[in-house]
Amino acid sequence: MKATILSCLLALLQAVAFAQFKTVAETPLFKEPESGFAKLLQLKNGNTVVIHLTNRNGINLTFYDPQHKLAVNKHHDPVFQKLRGARVNAIFEADGSVVILISEVEDRTPMLYRLVFDGLSGNLQREEKIAEAERYQFMDVRWIPEFDPVNSFAVSKDPSSDNYAIFIRRNRNEYADKNQMEVITYNGMHQETSRAFYQPPYKYTSLNYLDMAVLGEDRVCILGFAYNQIAASDREGQLVLLTLAKGGRKMTAELLDLPDNRIADSAVVRFNPVTKKLMLLGTSHIEDADPQPYNGFLAIIDPFKAKTEQFLNIYPSEADTQKKKLFGAKQSYTGTPQDLVLHEDGSYSIIYEELNPEKHTPLNGQAYTYYNLDNMAISNFDADNKLTFTSFIPKKQYLKNTAYSSFYLAHRRISAQQFIYGDQYRSFSYLNIKNRTYILMNDAEQNAGTSTDEVVQLKVPSNGQAYIYTTGISSPERAPFFGKLKKGETHALSVFNIADYNVERNTYVTLKLEVTAKEKGAKLVWLTPEE
Repeated sequence: MKATILSCLLALLQAVAFAQFKTVAETPLFKEPESGFAKLLQLKNGNTVVIHLTNRNGINLTFYDPQHKLAVNKHHDPVFQKLRGARVNAIFEADGSVVILISEVEDRTPMLYRLVFDGLSGNLQREEKIAEAERYQFMDVRWIPEFDPVNSFAVSKDPSSDNYAIFIRRNRNEYADKNQMEVITYNGMHQETSRAFYQPPYKYTSLNYLDMAVLGEDRVCILGFAYNQIAASDREGQLVLLTLAKGGRKMTAELLDLPDNRIADSAVVRFNPVTKKLMLLGTSHIEDADPQPYNGFLAIIDPFKAKTEQFLNIYPSEADTQKKKLFGAKQSYTGTPQDLVLHEDGSYSIIYEELNPEKHTPLNGQAYTYYNLDNMAISNFDADNKLTFTSFIPKKQYLKNTAYSSFYLAHRRISAQQFIYGDQYRSFSYLNIKNRTYILMNDAEQNAGTSTDEVVQLKVPSNGQAYIYTTGISSPERAPFFGKLKKGETHALSVFNIADYNVERNTYVTLKLEVTAKEKGAKLVWLTPEE
């Protein structure tokens, strides 16, 4: 009896701990967008803009004024007309304008375009090709369905200013050591402030680009793995920090060590403005190691001294404990890091997810891959890199139409979400408010609590509900994000992956899907968290 009362009290306390999101405003229902790429931005002038791009129908921008009333609708047919091999590299605000960077393939050549729209009128201010990469060989062309998304360009923006940088893979030949890669930096008015080609550091000829961080107008720091290809499956190399200063025409290069002879495969880098350190969150492997160690790592780097100060063990042990409690002693947690979220006080959170590709090779057919997006975890560290808690959230999601790679969550923060056969309702998102992180996710209604090992897959997105988890304990409970369903509503979901939070106005905007017994429709909803 006492145990039951205690459990009820704990559940009540946890329910109270959830941030209640109060609806501030919402639009009338409109037809649910089902294709293309989309993103929401809350601009500094108070406007909210919906950016929707499609491969064949151009770009639509819909502006709502600070009172959340429809203000402007703009349509633009870009110079490249129909996108081929399209990738939305970045969407952000700079100098009061909406900036869109898109890459595509023209005559087998990857191109990067920059489009800038006025943040009040939505009028096009400039449209230009700013980079191109090496032309694809004819043998690389895929006849069906045209081209894979362009991977020749990367974009990074300083979160504290309007400065940004682009990275260009000009030559895909891994043995090429001249003009192989290039970095260009811009200020908020899109004026070039520095440009340099990659110069192989020391004895290494090739580079596996990982990520870069823009430190205001001062410099951009590029992290990569410099190497020589000894044999087909043998790379000899080291982590390298490349720095391009404002006005520079040459990068400096400093080699850094990875422990245990690890080879870095993929990563994201963040600059912590409180500690003044670079934080490289990555995955790696050790050649010929069997079994492979946990591949996630976090390196703390001083960008001004070009020195690695610390490597952290970031394996989420508490997530492993909770998964074994739920699914059995043989079920170890295999989630890898997907993003690093910085907090105002210098603390930070690492987001993990079990991303398991499932390859299929049908008879007399082209091979394809499904993606299982399974259990997630979040670990919080203080500014001194001490672990404060790990939360584990069981989930089971399945993607048939979208390919997700390592750190797709991190890349999506500056990019856009593709709308394709309902996959946009899967995955999850996260919201950082006053040093607290919330997990936002659509899920099957049956997955209430974590007392069962039968986690149900959300097969039909419109049959699910939008939920919020407040992290901070080992097994957080969920609560309906939009609160109690309205009269006539049967389901309420959200495309959390396109949402935007404005710190100054403490307002969160997202797209909501309302489902009734007779129909479904979408609307924008502005909410504010209540303490």
